[in-house]
Amino acid sequence: MTTLARHVAALDLLRGRPFRDGGHHLAELAPADPSEEQAEAERTALGGLLTGRWGPPQHLGLGSIPLRAARGEHIPRPWDLLGDAVPDIELWRAEGRWIALGVVRTAQDEHRILVCVTTVDPP
Repeated sequence: MTTLARHVAALDLLRGRPFRDGGHHLAELAPADPSEEQAEAERTALGGLLTGRWGPPQHLGLGSIPLRAARGEHIPRPWDLLGDAVPDIELWRAEGRWIALGVVRTAQDEHRILVCVTTVDPP
């Protein structure tokens, strides 16, 4: 199974899981190579497959979320977590759920695709 096929399978598993209290699932998907370029390339490829399913994504910059939170605005989970982790996401709405893809840098200075599935509307 290719890396991209594993990413799609992982995303489909997240989409099918029931939510607990938080109303979201977050997962990091490991690219074939943990470089930023490879992670971005795999996010783009995965995004292309999702666009084939659900149409073009919204591109959402998250840089203002930490600033808004610092000014006292309530940013609901998982959007506060995403805003702290990634600068931007590709975002789809499918079957009553939001699906977000971003690229996150880990503590080991590796890059991974961050996937979020949630019922919580973006702020």
